[in-house]
Parts: sequence; structure tokens; C-alpha cells
Amino acid sequence: MSALRGISLPMYDFPEFASATSRLVTRIVEEVSLLGEPVAIDTPESAMHHSLIEHWESDSTYLSQSCGLPFVEQLHRYADVIGTIRWSGISDARGWYRTVIVVRADHPARTVEQLEGARPVISNTQSLSGWCSLGWALAQVTNDPDFVQPYRIGERHTGSLQLLQDNEADFASIDPATFSILSRHRAELVQNLRVIGHGPLVPATPLHVSKARHASLEDVRGAVTRAFQIRRLPTRAR
Repeated sequence: MSALRGISLPMYDFPEFASATSRLVTRIVEEVSLLGEPVAIDTPESAMHHSLIEHWESDSTYLSQSCGLPFVEQLHRYADVIGTIRWSGISDARGWYRTVIVVRADHPARTVEQLEGARPVISNTQSLSGWCSLGWALAQVTNDPDFVQPYRIGERHTGSLQLLQDNEADFASIDPATFSILSRHRAELVQNLRVIGHGPLVPATPLHVSKARHASLEDVRGAVTRAFQIRRLPTRAR
């Protein structure tokens, strides 16, 4: 018997609705198993970026979800894109969205143009939403590398938001789905922040499947689509 390979959805697996995520992954496992692929639910050991990279590149990972930048830079060698999730009220019909650029409410900046001298925080340097989108927004204003102060690293969007709350940074670019989720479930991380701009229109975080598989890409895409067509999953903690 072939060894089981993992299916995971780690990008938005917040504890507040871990059970809903687990049910969705279970459905994906059920649908992909019908294709004759030996798969099971998997959970990365850590949500830190370096650990997730190892998880996504592992031969034991069959299907997962990642940030777009690591996929473009390296994961495309190991996996094929299935598609992206469309977020109601956040992404467009194609599943594309814009990050939100937020600043502490007590900071005087009302636009990105007014961020001169401010302290940025990024999630990590392989984040499309927390790094590249912020650089794009600043590049629309100036090409001066000293326009803002050197960046801090928050490791995750939640870490970046916490640095803003702790007054250790002034502004950040946050994945819009994450910002919406945290606004509902962890208000203390987004309180006293203002949205002053947006990043470029980019594809939402991709779902991808290992190139080492038996099923065709279209068959896997169909299986995942069927899994997402179940009745509305609860998103609030119980």
C-alpha cells in the first residue's frame, strides 16, 4: 500500500474556527481519495514561514495552500496551481484581491504619501501581501529607499499587527482576508488602526497539488471544487 500523503489548509487556520477548517480538509480528502490517491489530513508543525516552506516542499505533502510569492519563487518546481479561493466582499470574480495598508490611529499619516519617516513592519520577505504589496505601494510614491525607516519583521500578519499595537512599528500591509477574519475574531489586534491605502490587485493565496501524483490536474481541481460546494461552514467560534 502506498504511504499516505497530506492535505492541509494552513494559511487561515486560526483556532477560532479550526473545526470548520478541519471539516473542509476532511471533505477534500474524501473527494481526492475517490481519485485513487492515498491522502489524509495533515497539519504543519508550525505556522512560521520557514516551517511552512519545508511543509510545502515535502514529498509527503500532496495538496496545500501557500502565499503566492513562495509559489512563484520556488514552489512551482514541486506543485501545480489548482486555483484560488474567492472571498465574499474581498476578492473579485477571479479570486484576486488587494492588501490593506494600515497605520496606527495615532499616527498623522492619512495616505501612503504621508508615511515619510514612519516605521514599517512586514510579515516576512517572502510574503506577497506583507512585503511585496507594501513595496509596490511605496514605489508609487517615491523611489527613495530612505523614505521610511528600516523595516521590522513580524513573522506573521498577526505578529505585524501586534508590533503596531505595541507601538514598535507605525504601518503594515496585511492580507485582506486575514484582516477581515481578525476584525471579527481578534478585535484587539486591529483596534486603533486605520486603513490608508491598498496594494496591487493580485491573486489570492493559491491552492496547489504536488507534481508527483497520479490524478490529472483537472481531476484534482474538480475534486477540490466539489469539496468547496458543501453547505456553508460556520466561521464563528463556538
